[in-house]
Amino acid sequence: MIIVLLISIISISILLIFYYLLLMGPWPRKSNFHIDFMTVKELAKVHEKELPTGINISVIATGELPSWGVVAGDFCGDNSKIEFPSFQLVYENKTAIIEAPYNKRLFDKFPFGKEFYQDEYEIMQKALLEADFILPTHEHWDHLGAIAQSSNINILLPKTILTKEQIDGPTISDAEFPEHIFNGYKPLEYSKYHRVAPGVVLIKAPGHSVGHQFIYVILQNGSEFLFTGDVVWVNKNIKKQKNRPWLASKKRLENRKQIAHQMRYLHDEFHLNKAQQINMLTTHDPEEHKQYIEKGLIGNGFQMKSEL
Repeated sequence: MIIVLLISIISISILLIFYYLLLMGPWPRKSNFHIDFMTVKELAKVHEKELPTGINISVIATGELPSWGVVAGDFCGDNSKIEFPSFQLVYENKTAIIEAPYNKRLFDKFPFGKEFYQDEYEIMQKALLEADFILPTHEHWDHLGAIAQSSNINILLPKTILTKEQIDGPTISDAEFPEHIFNGYKPLEYSKYHRVAPGVVLIKAPGHSVGHQFIYVILQNGSEFLFTGDVVWVNKNIKKQKNRPWLASKKRLENRKQIAHQMRYLHDEFHLNKAQQINMLTTHDPEEHKQYIEKGLIGNGFQMKSEL
């Protein structure tokens, strides 16, 4: 009898642990995260000719994540294909870069990586050198590793806009910046919103990392975008209304409560709100990128300054 009871207790304990680690991914009924887009748009506003004319994408690498590692409890779903892109903002006489994925050496450390496109990586490095400024949504290796590992880091770092939270955060070390490289570097400090250039505004959104932020962009033609970084890797979470599993969050030192509130906000504001005209741009979602390219919202491939 005692043995049966012990077996039952152990079995229940295993099931509870399994549920907690892999199945639980709740959202709040109402989000405490909010973006005041009236304020953001006012900050972004300048003379129309000063705004960027377009956004281009360059895919540096691809990967494939198990479905249960993306959406808690999704053991029956197909694996989630992901991309590691860099985005280029094109102005009439200059360019800027959002996201700068890692090089091949760091990519090879990623257990779910598929293809790495060295030619695209080298084009991105040239585009980084030509860019007037560089912005990551956050401090993870697949978003700024190309800065950390560049032989031209002394040229790139001064025009890379990193926040104090990003530099002081616990996960930037994975990008393997050279020792003491931040000596003398003055990081950006802001509270909620910050305009960095015509048509470009940063929005604090910690959770996936302590330095995570959204990036709002408005183009000359009136098209608006919200780069949402890694709140979700693919939009499956938004559609299924479920967080990542605890194990995936723990590995990345995420604040699950903040992430859940941001997911709820993105779902309600962009998925349900049909009046919302801003395009949510998720960093790693290949299906979304493909749709935006086909619709002509973003261009496929970078432009060099000589082509402007």
